[in-house]
Amino acid sequence: MRIVLIRRSARVRRFVAACGAALAMGLALLPGLPGPAAWAKDPTPSPSSSSAPALPFGVQAGLYGLTTLPGGHFSYSLKAGARVDDSAIIYNQSAGPLTFQVYGADVSMARGGGLAPAQQTQHMTQVGAWLMLHTPASVTVPAHGQTTIGFSLAVPPGTPPGTYVGAFVTSLRGAHVDNGLSTETRIARLVQLTVPGRADLELSLSTLQSRRAGSGETFTVTVHNTGNVLFAMDGKLRVSGGKPSSVTLAPAGLYVIPGGTATLRGTLSGLPRLGRRGVTAEITATVPNGPKRVVRSNTVRLSFFPWVATGSVAVVVVGAIVALVLTRRRWRSWLVRRRQERVAVRALRAQMRSGTAPPTAPSDPGEGSESP
Repeated sequence: MRIVLIRRSARVRRFVAACGAALAMGLALLPGLPGPAAWAKDPTPSPSSSSAPALPFGVQAGLYGLTTLPGGHFSYSLKAGARVDDSAIIYNQSAGPLTFQVYGADVSMARGGGLAPAQQTQHMTQVGAWLMLHTPASVTVPAHGQTTIGFSLAVPPGTPPGTYVGAFVTSLRGAHVDNGLSTETRIARLVQLTVPGRADLELSLSTLQSRRAGSGETFTVTVHNTGNVLFAMDGKLRVSGGKPSSVTLAPAGLYVIPGGTATLRGTLSGLPRLGRRGVTAEITATVPNGPKRVVRSNTVRLSFFPWVATGSVAVVVVGAIVALVLTRRRWRSWLVRRRQERVAVRALRAQMRSGTAPPTAPSDPGEGSESP
């Protein structure tokens, strides 16, 4: 399946860039999807635009500049129980008629970070359920023609304040291929809904984990959005001990929806051979055009010691000590034997002077005896 997400304003461009790769990955892993997503580099205002991507169709917001953001994405601020009407225009840029499936979708966090719109067959509980089409979900657009799809977004009464993110999805299904799989091209226009009220920018961090990776140390921390607003986040590893430094966590600029999670990673290189370091993750969460909050994780203590070199020196020292002990023992044994031989020689000489010596006397070890 190929997924196309069209960018809106400068603020949303960062959002699209951050979640694009993860959206493609998450959808490519679904059954029946043969390949990664293809992302449009520019908005598609009309089929005559020279910047339009090489796709058989395009989607443009029907009330461009009134209730939608530039680039064709939708953004609303509605109280609980309120409703807004809007529309989207589908352009057929091919030489034949095309049939599309159109639906509203919830958006969730994709594997590895970023956002992913739900499949049409999934159960919708938020924006995907609140967005109602004014036309059938299946619509055929003639060659080089266009069709306007009206819809309404109604916020249920009692909806808690906060940010809700969904998508207006236009899907073009391709023919089946030999292996039983099929292709599907989708353009997903973001629908960002803000229900006014108290904005709670809340987040929590998992325990900062570390593991050795080659000559460096890799750190991982998971961020949980426990508040009710969408925020973008950036992170750093703060390193203490020795010369203070920092390492940027990746991916940067991820958006996290309320209730969503995202994992950041960073690698600390240039580790010392001897010393200690303290590493803390520092996460900065920012609500677009809103407040900012900084949260820090636990501190991981690292100790560095040249065990290999120290072990080699220890082996040499121990070997020298063992050799010294063994040599000293042999030297003492030789001294004892030498003393005993001299005592025996003196006794023999005494016997010889008294005339009681045996016929053959041993030679004096002091006269030509071998030393050890």
